[in-house]
Amino acid sequence: MSGAGRRAVLFNPQVHVRPGDYDELLATTPAARRRVEEAAEIVGRPLLADLASDDPDRVNAGPSIRPASVAMAIGLAESGGQHPEDAAFAAGISLGQLTAACFAGAMSFRDTVRMACAMPQLEDRHFPDTPLGTAFAYGVPEDFAGSAEAAAPAGAVLTSCALTADNQVLFTTDAAGFDRLVELAFAAGGLAVRVPYSPPAHCALMGDVERAFGAEFVHEDPRRDPVVPLVCNITGRPLETADAVWDALVRQYTHRVDWVGGLRWMARAGVGSFDVVGPGHFVQKSLSFTSLPSDVAVTAGRR
Repeated sequence: MSGAGRRAVLFNPQVHVRPGDYDELLATTPAARRRVEEAAEIVGRPLLADLASDDPDRVNAGPSIRPASVAMAIGLAESGGQHPEDAAFAAGISLGQLTAACFAGAMSFRDTVRMACAMPQLEDRHFPDTPLGTAFAYGVPEDFAGSAEAAAPAGAVLTSCALTADNQVLFTTDAAGFDRLVELAFAAGGLAVRVPYSPPAHCALMGDVERAFGAEFVHEDPRRDPVVPLVCNITGRPLETADAVWDALVRQYTHRVDWVGGLRWMARAGVGSFDVVGPGHFVQKSLSFTSLPSDVAVTAGRR
C-alpha cells in the first residue's frame, strides 16, 4: 500500500482545556460551532455552555469535552476543505482515533459523538474516585518506556500507555509510580508532569472497561468500510474494513498506543505531508519531536 506523493490527515487527542481556550475558534468557525451544536443535541448535554464555563472542572468533564472535541475537529476539517477521498490515510491518537474513524467514513458523526460521550461515563463507573491517572515524561531516551517500567517500586503502578514522540512517553501511574517517574525522568535528562483530568489509559488495567464497552455500546447507524484507510494507533498499520476499525477502537483501551510507529509507517509508505486538524496542538508538537524524512511536510489548520 502506498501513499506516495499524497497526504495523511491527523487528529488530536483530548487534552487539558483551560476556560476560554476555544472561545475564538467557536466564534470564528461556523462549521465547528454548528457541529458542536449538533453533537449537543445528540448526546443531550449543553456542550457550548460547558465549553464557555469559567469552571475548569465543567470544561474538562469527559462526557462533555470529548464529544465537543470530536465535533470541533470534524467541523474544522469541513471548514478547511478536508475530504477523506483526497487523503492517502487518516489517523488520530487516542480520542483522535475516534475522530479519524468518523472522518474516514467508518462511523457516522452521530455514533462517534455518542461513543465519545459514553466512554468517560463507563470509565468513571469502573474507576470511581481512582488514584490512577496519566503522566508525561518529556526529553527522555527512546528506550525510556521499558526502563522506567522495570524500575517501578514494588506495588506501584507505572506502565507506559502511549509512545507519543521520540523523546516522550505517556504513563498510567498512581502516586508512588508518579514519584518514581519524576526521579527516573530527571536522571535521564528529562522531566515528568501529571496530565490533569486524565483517567488511566491504554493499559491492561482497563480490561473491565474494554469488555464492558465492547459489549454495551450499540451503533445506531451502519458501520462502513472506511473511504480512506485508518492507520491504527495501536499497531501503526492501516485498517480497511468496518470490523477492523471497530475492533481497534475497542482494543485501544488495553493496548499501548504507538503513535510514533504509525507516523513512521506512513512516511515509509510515501506520504509527503501530514495535515494536522485541531482543536489542540498535541499532534503538531509530537511531530516536531519525531524523526521523519526531511522531505515530509507538516501543515496545521485552525487549532
